[in-house]
Amino acid sequence: MTGTEVTEPVAGLFSLWARPGFLVRRLHQISVAVFMEGMAELEITPLQFGALSIVALSPGIEQAAVGTELGVDRANNADVLNRLEKGGLIARHTAPHDRRTKKVYLTARGRDMVLSANERFADIQKRFLGPLSAAEKKIFLALLSKLIEENNSLGRTVLRFAER
Repeated sequence: MTGTEVTEPVAGLFSLWARPGFLVRRLHQISVAVFMEGMAELEITPLQFGALSIVALSPGIEQAAVGTELGVDRANNADVLNRLEKGGLIARHTAPHDRRTKKVYLTARGRDMVLSANERFADIQKRFLGPLSAAEKKIFLALLSKLIEENNSLGRTVLRFAER
């Protein structure tokens, strides 16, 4: 030791386990790991599955609206949609009323992918939420939704709340 090192614990700091941001980040890491393991054969990411799901539920949605519903910025939205298009999972067409607007549609391959991924997703959700009782799952999802809704304006992008 050089004599300048602090050798005593610093008093008054919040434990990591008392920091919601730390816990949310760690839970997100676990969520992504469980998702990637469950979708390994399909080689699809959570954002790609989210985008495919949005397009599957709203064929012809404007590409900017996909990003808004995902809660991602324009650059990330463009990257996700480009990858899906290159993979033959979506097609984008210029809107007839506005040449600056692109409409997004699933391809037949995209439809098959989203259906296959959706089947796997049920098992992924069971595994991820497995430690919770049915009542706890309901409360957990309600509390997450409340925190997101009440703090939505603070994020890098503002999430548009689609029908839930």
